Amino acid sequence: MPGLQKNHDFRKFVSHYFWGLYYRTDEHHIFLYSSGLAFSLFLCIVPFVLIIFSILGNILAVTSVEGQINTFIYTVIPYAEYAEYAKNIIFSRINEVIEYKTMAGYIGGFGLFFAASGLFSSMRTILNKVFPGRDDKSAIIGKLRDFGMVIIVIVLVLSSTIILPAIDILKDYTHKFSILRFLEMNAIQHMMISTVSFLAIFLTFYVFYSLIPYAKLGHRVPALSAMWAAILWEVAKRLFGYYISHFATLNKIYGTYALLVVLAFWIYYSSITFLLGAEIGQLYRERLDLKRKKPEPQRGNLPKGNLQKPNPLKGTLREKPSKR
Repeated sequence: MPGLQKNHDFRKFVSHYFWGLYYRTDEHHIFLYSSGLAFSLFLCIVPFVLIIFSILGNILAVTSVEGQINTFIYTVIPYAEYAEYAKNIIFSRINEVIEYKTMAGYIGGFGLFFAASGLFSSMRTILNKVFPGRDDKSAIIGKLRDFGMVIIVIVLVLSSTIILPAIDILKDYTHKFSILRFLEMNAIQHMMISTVSFLAIFLTFYVFYSLIPYAKLGHRVPALSAMWAAILWEVAKRLFGYYISHFATLNKIYGTYALLVVLAFWIYYSSITFLLGAEIGQLYRERLDLKRKKPEPQRGNLPKGNLQKPNPLKGTLREKPSKR
């Protein structure tokens, strides 16, 4: 019956993704690999911030740099109290960083490319295990790919210097033109900012899933992985934000080090969502492969209704000779 068939297909769908994700979490050591990625990302934060400050200091004014830093902090640390604390620390040193922007660029560039080698090598090793495919390439090619990924990440961050001011300009024009007056609502503006943030996270994950693993994944698998990783990232952001706002007493326990604790947990959760998105994409890839490689029906595996009962007497009894 059609209803029973749909129910059976839905159960197979849920079983494939839910139980597949459950077993792969243990088989691929998701939590262990996430901690390794989080540690590598910690090593990249300081040189990455230095080189971004250096580039922005050469192309933008000080006030514009402060605005970009403010937006960057609230994106990386989406919790107002801890983001404000980090902003005060960084802004107390921003004038020195911009004044010595050339030296910061040299130091940050060397440290960033050195640290990124370990970060993207770890990501490549993990994603190659999640997405099995072609054989490993030489170490030189791997290092060049790592450096290329660093450049791509820098370009993505610098692209935000164009997108984010464009949103601010749109806000200003809502007061001048009546046709854009409907955008003045705080809910709509908040939705626009949330949408841009989600798309930025989606694009970042999509670039990583597409370019880092050696396997040829096409466009659908990285897109699905990036979509689920971005959704899980948003869900984790809201749940963790609710937790630290209503239940956590981090300030009483850790004092001034509460920012580091929150940042460490958040980077670790982000690493988990990154790997879970990859696993979901691989499950989708395997499901596509199963649909493409449908085996031809064989004897004993024929669908119901096409089975032919073999004649047990055929070939076993000799015909009696006819009497003449």
